[in-house]
Amino acid sequence: MYVLKDGEGQVLYVGKAVNILKRVKSHFYRASSPLKEGMLEAVASVQYFVTGNEHEALLLEEDLIKRFRPPYNLRLRDDKSYPYILFETRGDFPAVRFARRKTGGEGVYFGPFTDSRKTREGLKLLRSIFRLRGCTIPESSFPLRRPCIDFELGLCGAPCVGHMSRAEYQENLRKAVDFLNGKYEEIARWIEDEMWKAADALDFERAIYYREKLEALQKVATRYRLVLSQPEDVDFVEVVCDEEVALFVVLRVRQGRLIGIESFVASSLGWQSKEALLREFLEQIYLHAFCFPRRVCVAVEHLEALQELSEFFPFTVTPPYSGEEEEMMLLALENAQKSLEAEALRRKKRERASTELLRGLQDLLGLPSFPRLVEGVDISTFQGEEAVGVVVAFLDGVPYPKRYRKFIVKSEGHPDDFGMMREVLVRHFRRLQSGEGNLPDLLLLDGGRGQLNVALGVFRELGVSCPVLALAKEFEEVYLPERTAPLVLPPHSEVLQFLQRVRNEAHRFAVTFHRVRRNKKSFGSLLEEVEGIGPKRREKILAAFEDLRALCEADPEEVSRRLRIPREVVTRLKERLQEVYQHGLSGASSG
Repeated sequence: MYVLKDGEGQVLYVGKAVNILKRVKSHFYRASSPLKEGMLEAVASVQYFVTGNEHEALLLEEDLIKRFRPPYNLRLRDDKSYPYILFETRGDFPAVRFARRKTGGEGVYFGPFTDSRKTREGLKLLRSIFRLRGCTIPESSFPLRRPCIDFELGLCGAPCVGHMSRAEYQENLRKAVDFLNGKYEEIARWIEDEMWKAADALDFERAIYYREKLEALQKVATRYRLVLSQPEDVDFVEVVCDEEVALFVVLRVRQGRLIGIESFVASSLGWQSKEALLREFLEQIYLHAFCFPRRVCVAVEHLEALQELSEFFPFTVTPPYSGEEEEMMLLALENAQKSLEAEALRRKKRERASTELLRGLQDLLGLPSFPRLVEGVDISTFQGEEAVGVVVAFLDGVPYPKRYRKFIVKSEGHPDDFGMMREVLVRHFRRLQSGEGNLPDLLLLDGGRGQLNVALGVFRELGVSCPVLALAKEFEEVYLPERTAPLVLPPHSEVLQFLQRVRNEAHRFAVTFHRVRRNKKSFGSLLEEVEGIGPKRREKILAAFEDLRALCEADPEEVSRRLRIPREVVTRLKERLQEVYQHGLSGASSG
């Protein structure tokens, strides 16, 4: 893992490589560098980290990108929501489950996909054919007294109660991977053989089971048309851009069959060449734990800019070799162009709707300027403990996480809501006055007349001029400085619904932050009770796990290796935590 920084220490780019020296050199000395124009002149230093494996590298990369938001990393839109199918690798009966992130656990990932519903349907079909478990029950708890409902639904072979042996489960697991790799004919022959074996043994119920699975498999296979005369595994990748958006399309061909078309959206700002965009995109989606095609086919002028990816991934990047492959590239291009047109229409529609909404907000409230930047403030505490405040921001009607801010309330004792609100507002606006950002066009407070008066007092004290309102929860009343009576908007008002979105997002962000701090406090005090855990190990564990549940579900062997803490200490800690968890650990908080 390596990080490129500018002269002021700001993170510009986060990357990972097996050979960091060679990879960093390629940025500076080759035309194949994925970095944007103007990037190289800003780089002043390189920092690197050594990780134990690819999974740890992914976790670290995700953490660094989330924390520093480097401007030169290609960020796929909503990439955290792209679904995956994860084949876990731990134990004798590893689960197969839906994963929202590529760092959802160690194992083999298939994806990313862009349709969550279809991914869940495919996973259900997969589990129904191969009877693979999807639960997180640790194998150390086996055997259980009875199987769960997944067994009754035919989604699991119930190895937890001994209904399926390790050998049978592992064989089914291998065949499920083959199924996702497009080897339908091979799997169909296996199911048909099992069906006839059951029929010969007069086990007609089992024969009917296999017949139904064979029919389901054949329905899937008929949906995936044969596009290549040779049974190859090839991904055809294309990208088209406008002035704001890059639209990537991946046609997944397995065993000569087209099994999926996925599209991904990213910002195109600052990227100067198609080769640069494609290279960075390919690095994003082809990670070590994924199932790779043998080839990735692209249509670019300077293919050498992408061919060195074969040094990092087990595939080759090639141009289309035949008329069939040229047709596939045309199909990818047509899909990308149509998707880009649809994205442009959606963008214009969103912009028009946002403009109309914010114009209506300006007219209704009599704001002096168009409210492009709206901020929301909220406080979260529980009986005065671990009090926190947050500021969220909406730019042009949509969340703008770059402006989100968290505050730990420092007032001593048990300050009231007004005192906590005052502290957060003073600290936030002093930061803005010091040059950290522009004042918002509108500030929204979660509360009523009292919170509004607190804000007005802070503005007088700091000499700030900022439009402000308060939105009270109970009757959704809007309190304005110039009005004695609250403004009541109809429930269907788009302006009210927008204000509610800002208020609710501030509340969600505050409660989440408060819960994390409260859990860590409970978690931290509990760690002190376990023999073998001193201050340094305590800090390691708190940095690696945010809450009790995550550690309860973790494998002691993996935790020991990752944190370099003796396994017996981790086991002792986990037993203590599970004991506490069974009796209940407060994780709720009040907003």
